[in-house]
Amino acid sequence: MTNASALLRAHISPLIAVLLIAIAAPMQPLSAQPVKLSGTLTSLGDVSNKYAVSPDGRYAVFIADKDINGRDELYAVFLRTGASVKLSNILVSGGNVTEFQISPDSSRVAYLADQDTPGAFRLYSVNISGGTTPNLSGGFATTGGDVLPGFQISPDGNRVVFIADKDADDDFHLYSSPITSSSPLKLSGTLTPGGDVTHFQISANSAQVVFRADKDANDVFELYSTPIASAVPIKLSGTLPANMLVEPDFRVSPDSIRTVFRTRGNSTDPFAFNELYSVPILGGTPIQLTTTNGGFGAGNVKITPDSTRVLYTSDEVVQYGPAVMSTPINSRSAIVVSEFFASIGGYGPFEVSSDGARVVFTIDRTSSGIYELYSASAISATSALKISGPLVSGGSVGEFQISPDASRVVFRADKDAQGRFELYSTPIASNTSIKLSGTPTPGGNVSTGFQVSPDSTRVIYLADRDTPGIVELYSSPIAANLPSKISGAMIANGDVTTFAISPDSSRVIFLADKETDTVDELYRVQIGGSSLALDIDGDDRVLPLTDLLLLARYQLGLRGSALIANALGENATITAAGAIETRIRGALGVGLPF
Repeated sequence: MTNASALLRAHISPLIAVLLIAIAAPMQPLSAQPVKLSGTLTSLGDVSNKYAVSPDGRYAVFIADKDINGRDELYAVFLRTGASVKLSNILVSGGNVTEFQISPDSSRVAYLADQDTPGAFRLYSVNISGGTTPNLSGGFATTGGDVLPGFQISPDGNRVVFIADKDADDDFHLYSSPITSSSPLKLSGTLTPGGDVTHFQISANSAQVVFRADKDANDVFELYSTPIASAVPIKLSGTLPANMLVEPDFRVSPDSIRTVFRTRGNSTDPFAFNELYSVPILGGTPIQLTTTNGGFGAGNVKITPDSTRVLYTSDEVVQYGPAVMSTPINSRSAIVVSEFFASIGGYGPFEVSSDGARVVFTIDRTSSGIYELYSASAISATSALKISGPLVSGGSVGEFQISPDASRVVFRADKDAQGRFELYSTPIASNTSIKLSGTPTPGGNVSTGFQVSPDSTRVIYLADRDTPGIVELYSSPIAANLPSKISGAMIANGDVTTFAISPDSSRVIFLADKETDTVDELYRVQIGGSSLALDIDGDDRVLPLTDLLLLARYQLGLRGSALIANALGENATITAAGAIETRIRGALGVGLPF
């Protein structure tokens, strides 16, 4: 037997033993260590708050002045390995990337930049792993033309829709282009002089684009629909009453069959009633869903996920007494689902559960500025149930979120002490709330902007829970008061500013000046606060030539520098030999033959 073979067997046999014992032994949770995604930044550079995880959970895409201070470029990092690539092409001096969107199939990234001419914003597309960047918006007849912010990629990932003044400065039309080539098609047809497209929405089946424009008469905004790949616009809003306009907040039903829109008075008659209509997306006669009773009409419109009903707030039942209403999407047969209260200060926002069964809303029942949280049936006029429980004097419910599985509601409130905002969770149809955010330090509060994970198991939130004024990142089970800090150690005055949860609910991506004050960088961490089993070097991965090699060497009796030599991952966050030894003992449990 050669010396090389003997050495190989000497390492492989213990490695197999490590794996067998690790499988049989109960694994102890290790503390998750955040891993930096943004790499080394140039002096004074930082990551912007524009970042996202790809729908397949494999990449994070972000904008940063990473290489040259003040020049924002587009980057992608492969989450499994930490390898990054610049996506945007070479930018002209003074050019910047301003926004981006990842395609639903995670294959491409569309982005807006003045890449070729300073101040001239065009739309580009690139493979998420890098490559050429075709100009999707094509040529412009005017030097002052731009693509406006707010472009959208179709749900099937094939086309990009955008608004631009390509033909004449400040004449904004609607365009559609294949996501991989520069072949823009004008969708909005001919506009009246002074007319513009202001808003649009792509149907879920990627077949139609609904848009708002003063297409036929200047400043008379109406609603239109056109196929996404051919310019055949038709008017959806019909003949509006005199002095009425279509509001920008129209909705396309999830089944792509109907469009719901509101009207309001124009500058001639700004107090005309807001009315709610429904119309087939391919054209037809609009159906008025509301009945005016002298108030301010419909607002806050939502369509149920099954596309059968529309919910909205309205004072059509009792003038100046708003209520949450529910009506079939194709007929006027509205019912009050919020249970009208005689003395009422007003409604906050409302949300519909993903199964379409319930509506959750906040309401000020006493006109005192104190909002409580209620849940009611979205399809029948039954009594509303208060689910926020008792509030301390002066306490109020702020924001809330229904879990994606429709089972629970998470809300932020100063429920137990006035002015101290904490996080709570309750079943959607019962008043049994529990606190999620633990016991804060005096003066500590949960920040706005918490999120429920896509799998409905955890809640991620920001809070200065441990040190007043220092905002850190926490994770809690959705139905237990067991919060864990997952942002790791921070420098003095460091804060976490924003975060995003990966679509598979396994990781959290967050932005923080964690290592250098005022320099925001991008990190990833396991969502529950515990690392992957056997992730010994804290790089959020378990690899045979790092973590398992460390375990094998430990079994062979190697310690100190001999244990860690050439065995730490490129993104390792635990590098000291003593810390590695402690982590191995903690992972496999005290008393094992290691």
